[in-house]
Amino acid sequence: MDRDERRRFRRALTRLASLALAAAALGCARLGAINAMKKSFIPIPEIITDPNEGNTFGLLGVVLFLDEHDEIKYMLAPDATYNDTKGFFPNLRFFGYPTPTRRYSLVVGKSTTRDEDYEFEFIDRGYWEGRAFVLASVVHERDSTDRFFGFGNRTSENAHPTLRHGLVGGESNYTGMNTVAQATPGVWLLPHVNLSYRMRIRRFEVQRGQVSSVPFVETAHPEVVGKGSDPGVYWAHQVALTYDSRDSIDIPTHGALALAYTEVADRALGSATSFVKFGGEWRDFIPLRKGNPILAVRALLDYTSGDKDTPFWELSSLGGRRTLRGFGSDRFIDFNRSLASGELRTRVWQRKLFGVNAELEVAPFLEAGQVFRHVSTSPVNDLHWVYGVGFRGVVRPQIVGFVDVGRGSEGTAIFTGVDYPF
Repeated sequence: MDRDERRRFRRALTRLASLALAAAALGCARLGAINAMKKSFIPIPEIITDPNEGNTFGLLGVVLFLDEHDEIKYMLAPDATYNDTKGFFPNLRFFGYPTPTRRYSLVVGKSTTRDEDYEFEFIDRGYWEGRAFVLASVVHERDSTDRFFGFGNRTSENAHPTLRHGLVGGESNYTGMNTVAQATPGVWLLPHVNLSYRMRIRRFEVQRGQVSSVPFVETAHPEVVGKGSDPGVYWAHQVALTYDSRDSIDIPTHGALALAYTEVADRALGSATSFVKFGGEWRDFIPLRKGNPILAVRALLDYTSGDKDTPFWELSSLGGRRTLRGFGSDRFIDFNRSLASGELRTRVWQRKLFGVNAELEVAPFLEAGQVFRHVSTSPVNDLHWVYGVGFRGVVRPQIVGFVDVGRGSEGTAIFTGVDYPF
């Protein structure tokens, strides 16, 4: 990255950081009004088994601030976790829902070792009398437990010997330092059709990881040298056409979402290398038996057309809490990917609890997906399968917390987080 690229990157981050600080100042100005609201406190134990992170234990305390109609206006969700690799990791999360169309969130977290997480997100879907919307976010995170297994759909967990390098391949570890700033304005062309543009600036750097039992990525995988091992900056531009008939963005009970997109990054526009991404996604939410359960299904195809030095962290991947929930994050990486998911979201319990109307959902799920190198390759001829069950705590109209237990060919994984996986 040359001096001009660094200057442009710093200017863009400075502008977006100013927006984040302005929003934080606005949040401070609202503290008096927030203190006057009705409050509800929910303690939640955290037990996570992540194939990358290992076992994590902690406690999450959720404070809900309710208006006179017992609807959530703000949520404070600090937690403290411990992991053998990351150490003690406290996080502070604040979510604001000031209007039905506007929301923002702030996340601040720093471990006692290397890991850190700073995020700000703002969404407003009420511009131009509801005909336009804006999404913006800034994320800086450092994860010392990231993994890379190689390129392709059948990469092995175990290293193999070669004459030149000794043992290479298999599971490797690195610290990923990821900084992303993006803004997405959009306009509704028809009642259920919108057109959006997304500008994304990303800087990624690979450093040595903290998992001593796993070799460093450059040692185990010399093929990544020049393909992501060096720091890189990308300024990407995406155009998407979306059909959205869902009755709710957060907790849909019926309707569908379908989108097609194209994203371009080019050296001439300030990126480290050039690539074109394109693809589509379809989601459908089908109410059964008068709305309980709800069958949620998803299918997606993503393609990347770029030169051979496109970094591995910009390629398509599968694995983690959103895709193939029986594998660790980014378990399979290549230029293209396909995925199909289905889950049956069934409400099994409903009661007023901690001052709010709480629901418990049980959602058995099934997923299948693969990554592949060439556009001409069939997207369904070498699928990885995952099955499992999800447990979701729901507070309408916008709060979902989940615990998903998935099992794939390499064992069982347990993920927790907020929002539905799709």
